[in-house]
Amino acid sequence: MLNLEELSLQLSAIIAERSYIDGNQLYEQALKYLPRLNKFMFNIHAHIINTSSIEIDLPSNDDIRNSFIKRGFQSVGTCATKPLIDNVGDCHVYSLPYLFDDCLFLSNCFQGGQFNKVRMLMMRDRYPFEEKLF
Repeated sequence: MLNLEELSLQLSAIIAERSYIDGNQLYEQALKYLPRLNKFMFNIHAHIINTSSIEIDLPSNDDIRNSFIKRGFQSVGTCATKPLIDNVGDCHVYSLPYLFDDCLFLSNCFQGGQFNKVRMLMMRDRYPFEEKLF
């Protein structure tokens, strides 16, 4: 994969007792091994489950967005649950413009008008949705 120039990544991960995936973690564990990558579109969903009594320090939407911006991704959207609700949380981070056909686990913190190509939508109602979403 050293010669890979373009990558479209859709990733959904269940993570036990750790934090959300951010730009630094993605770079250190994957992207730094792709030196010729010049186009990267992504939609990453992390579902956090905390079964321990130790509180997980979760980054804010701005912290997650800034970690991607520092790695050279200027147009990034984020939607993260903070704090955990019943020891469970979700975080989406995605490149803009959003070019994927589906959006899974949409919650009420997504900004409207960014998902023009989405044909399949799955929503989760932990917080009530606002009418203006539709």
